[in-house]
Amino acid sequence: MAKRILLVEDNEDVALALTVRLAGAGFEVRSVTTAMGGIKALDIFEPDLVLLDLLVPGGGGFSVLKALRKAPHTRRVPVIVMTGLEDRDYEAKIRSLGVNALLYKPCDPEALLEGDAGSRAPDRRPHSREDAPPARKERCGALIMWRRARARGS
Repeated sequence: MAKRILLVEDNEDVALALTVRLAGAGFEVRSVTTAMGGIKALDIFEPDLVLLDLLVPGGGGFSVLKALRKAPHTRRVPVIVMTGLEDRDYEAKIRSLGVNALLYKPCDPEALLEGDAGSRAPDRRPHSREDAPPARKERCGALIMWRRARARGS
């Protein structure tokens, strides 16, 4: 049975690129564009992983994250947050909600799957894009880390 990924992303181009690439890699992907759609999909789709953009309409990604962590049957589902925001307070809030990894946009779908597993921890990330390393794989390797961990644990 294919691992299920719930993608909560309001940018249709990003959602399509990620959905096509992840489905092509053997994942079952459900994509929604609003926070309310994400909350509803948690119960219906029962994901193994959530890829979450926090700036989605209809309540924002934080409401999805809170609903996910509140329900006993979804409490332990891993979450990878995708964000373009660079704010330490924002990152601290994200970490406090039990996020497994942060990806900084833009993120290439290929690098998401094939990237180096050394995705940066939020507190070690450079404070500005100018300081960020050019290697996109350092910023997008979170899914491969999750995939390897699931393969060892399954």
